[in-house]
Amino acid sequence: MAKVIFTAWKNKAQLLDVRNEFYPPTSYDGPDRRAHACAVVEAWKLRGNVPHHVEATALLTDAILHDDAQTNSIFSIRATYSAAFCRFVTGLVDTKIHGQRRTMFQRAMDLGLPASFVELRHEATHREPPSLVVLRKASQRSLEWLWDNYWADIDGLNAGSQVSHDASASTKTALAQVLQEFSKHSESSEPQRQKRKRDQEVSVATDLVSICGSSSGGVKSLSAVLLKKSLFFGSERKIGESMNQSFDKWDSVLQKITETHPSFLMYLCEDLVHSLLFDATKDSQKNASAEALFLWLTHILSSANWESYQQYCPRAYILSACDETATYWAKMLSDRLKEHGGVRKSKSSRRSSLPSAAKKPAPSNANSDASSIIDEKLSAYGWAPVERWDSRALGMTATTSV
Repeated sequence: MAKVIFTAWKNKAQLLDVRNEFYPPTSYDGPDRRAHACAVVEAWKLRGNVPHHVEATALLTDAILHDDAQTNSIFSIRATYSAAFCRFVTGLVDTKIHGQRRTMFQRAMDLGLPASFVELRHEATHREPPSLVVLRKASQRSLEWLWDNYWADIDGLNAGSQVSHDASASTKTALAQVLQEFSKHSESSEPQRQKRKRDQEVSVATDLVSICGSSSGGVKSLSAVLLKKSLFFGSERKIGESMNQSFDKWDSVLQKITETHPSFLMYLCEDLVHSLLFDATKDSQKNASAEALFLWLTHILSSANWESYQQYCPRAYILSACDETATYWAKMLSDRLKEHGGVRKSKSSRRSSLPSAAKKPAPSNANSDASSIIDEKLSAYGWAPVERWDSRALGMTATTSV
């Protein structure tokens, strides 16, 4: 017996019309129809059986249309973005909805959802709403993810999705060829070879950036290819071997890619964490591949060579993943990251505790001039120091005895 599927739309043509309003073709030059698409989805919800991907697209699009500081407050804009984004992520990864006992991070990995979405959802739910810059970027990335994972495959003509699959495969093939060719070359300390090596690093990074730019998923594919081919450390690595040669070989290439595509470092760190913590075959502390992944993560997150790029690393997510995974490498990675944070703090405290002879205090008149300027600016906005703190409750007035 044929299986009956109830949909909120009358036929697939209606769904395709809504898709074209949410994601207008590049050749379209008519009016903006996104608000109409959101209204249609709202009507469909009254009928029921609306897929979560369709509802999430409408919520995120409506949040973007709500982003107008002339008519809406910044707080309401942030709240709308946060609510739409949280509902999008929760509907996909909430284990209570899907029944199977798995963490949200593991569920996100199964779906191919960026793990940073789970961390941002946690921040928006339990802490202050993220900044508008972060929310705007996350909403745009979410709509791109929804296109790739739902809307691109609803035509019924599998040609569209086949072309997308073929393009992704060809991108990975091109990336693998460039990376494998680079990994074959050996290092040398001779000046001539060193100059040739630097020129080659620039050339390889340029080729990889170009390939990534030609495909919407190129940056994510690059991270996947690096790990799949074990290009970071080689499949013959032994436990306890130094990784300095590998760091020296790949650092400049990966950093040049990050300068053009900052999201690459986020994908790379996420893939390294997933491979290290969520792969049962790497649970042993005697596993050479796991040790290499651990050393690469700690190198990127704590090395001075990567200091200017560490702002793009999903540090909060990595710590959360470590806390939720009871493995040897999870504990090692968590301890190392927390230790690194402590070292930074101790350095600043050591600087502040230098002997007075080593410091160069500013002249007292400079301090007083700066203080008076600050006082003048504050007083212009109604701020002024008080001589005595008044501890009475608001609204209470002083009384005099007679």
